[in-house]
Amino acid sequence: MKKIKMDCGHIAYKVSRQEVMLLGGCGICDDCNTSAETGYLVPVLNRWLCPKCYEDFNRRATFYPEDLWAEECNSKYYESVIPVDGGEKDG
Repeated sequence: MKKIKMDCGHIAYKVSRQEVMLLGGCGICDDCNTSAETGYLVPVLNRWLCPKCYEDFNRRATFYPEDLWAEECNSKYYESVIPVDGGEKDG
């Protein structure tokens, strides 16, 4: 799992299908319902998105400070289950 920063300032994680299975997922996009080998966990939404849906969301997302509590709570859980590779980078 690789931690990245979205264009709007929220964080996301690039994860494989095998990694998301550790959280009880199965690599099916929560937006378009398609299968993908890799995708993105978006803590502020608590959703797993395929690359296409992630790129769409990343383009239109807005940073709302009042959502940070959800992002932080979900991020802590994700990172407690799946190891994070390397440091943050722009994504």
